[in-house]
Amino acid sequence: MPGMMDTILNLGLNDRTVAALSKKTSNNRFAKDSYRRFIQMYGNVVLGIESHLFEEMIDNYKLTKGVLMDTELNSDDWDGLIKNFKVLIFEKTKKKFSPRCL
Repeated sequence: MPGMMDTILNLGLNDRTVAALSKKTSNNRFAKDSYRRFIQMYGNVVLGIESHLFEEMIDNYKLTKGVLMDTELNSDDWDGLIKNFKVLIFEKTKKKFSPRCL
């Protein structure tokens, strides 16, 4: 909607708190996907990295796994994408992604 502010969901997640979310919900896949979404939104909204770069990484990863939907990716897949997202952020900003310094 025009004029609306961008939103960053899952603020507060980091490498340590995502483990606590996983334990609390008994759903590691959900926790990792939530963390991935936070990194993706922060990278786009705050750091100005084009959103299509993140989406292309997800699409390419799904192709290598032979799946069509994000829901078919497991927590290990999201771990790999989280690492890839952090590499992308470093390549674009020359700064390491670290929620502790946000």
